[in-house]
Amino acid sequence: MDPIKSPLASDVATIEKKIGVWLDPAHLVLLGLLIVSLLGGIYLFESKQVAAAEARALVATEVAKVAQEAAASSAVQNAAQQAQNTAIQAQQAAVNAQLQAANTQLQAANRQLVTALAAQRKIDASLSPQDQASRWQQIVPTAKVIVTPTGFSLDPQGGLDTLQALEELPFDRRQIVNLTTEVSNDEKIIASDAVSLNSEKAAHLSDNANGQKQLTACQDETKKVQADFTVYKHKARRNYIKAFFLGVVVGFFGGHAVH
Repeated sequence: MDPIKSPLASDVATIEKKIGVWLDPAHLVLLGLLIVSLLGGIYLFESKQVAAAEARALVATEVAKVAQEAAASSAVQNAAQQAQNTAIQAQQAAVNAQLQAANTQLQAANRQLVTALAAQRKIDASLSPQDQASRWQQIVPTAKVIVTPTGFSLDPQGGLDTLQALEELPFDRRQIVNLTTEVSNDEKIIASDAVSLNSEKAAHLSDNANGQKQLTACQDETKKVQADFTVYKHKARRNYIKAFFLGVVVGFFGGHAVH
């Protein structure tokens, strides 16, 4: 009697036969070539992607470095300009104080002159004709003034000198007005310069703040690129593993199809 064959043993034998066919030298070589080709292609592709990501990260790092250096240089320049501006403002404040003190003294002197002129006019009005003639000659030394019953007699040269002295009065008064206006304008110019300096100071502060914002933005962008690059490298590693198993599967079923 023939021995009874187990169905399980038959199935195992069938499977072993099929596996033996799939794993013969030809199929193994084909499977190896497929896996190597697939892994090689994926490796080259992923290498290019990684290189591109590294290049982007390097560019972002260089941009951030340049921005940081520019910001540092701008901060140094801004500090120097602020110091210079502070010194200039201090000098201007000192000059303004001196000018204000001088103006105060001049105004006080002018008030004294006005008061003295009013007092002298009262004295002149109370003088006798002879004393008025003497006073006249004090003011115009070249004049020869003689008291007459009807008033005063004046020699020709003294009359001319007196007339020319009187001609100076309107011009002197006009010049005083002009000088007063000039001083006022100078004060306005100084005040305007101070406003300009403050505006320039604010502009430099704004430039420095803007540079700091740009630096922060570049640093944030660098961090983002570096983070993306790290994620991409991890994904690339997982892709290598997936590609390996995919190659094994393709090789397995490819070998089976060829058979």
